[in-house]
Amino acid sequence: MRLTKTLYIVENIQSDTPSGVDEFDRPIYEDVPRKTPFLAEVEPFSSRLAESQYGVSVEVSNRVFCLPNDKIRIQSIIEYNGLEFEVTEMTTYDNHYEVLIKKVK
Repeated sequence: MRLTKTLYIVENIQSDTPSGVDEFDRPIYEDVPRKTPFLAEVEPFSSRLAESQYGVSVEVSNRVFCLPNDKIRIQSIIEYNGLEFEVTEMTTYDNHYEVLIKKVK
């Protein structure tokens, strides 16, 4: 399996430093996005193919092949080519994951 594309898992995490204080002088911490890169192969895919090949009825625009990664979960946000995608389904194997994603923006 040739993994030639770089994708990013986007997670919102709480910042380490406060961005200000509230009316009771308590620090306010904001969520900041953290992008974790991973290598994958991306191909166009459709809901009809997902139903016939995987037996699932989900919205799909692409299929991703990648190495096992614990950060990839259903409803995770993945960035690819400046676009955001949501994980709608995934199949895990010993040596790789097959992840179905749909465009969100």
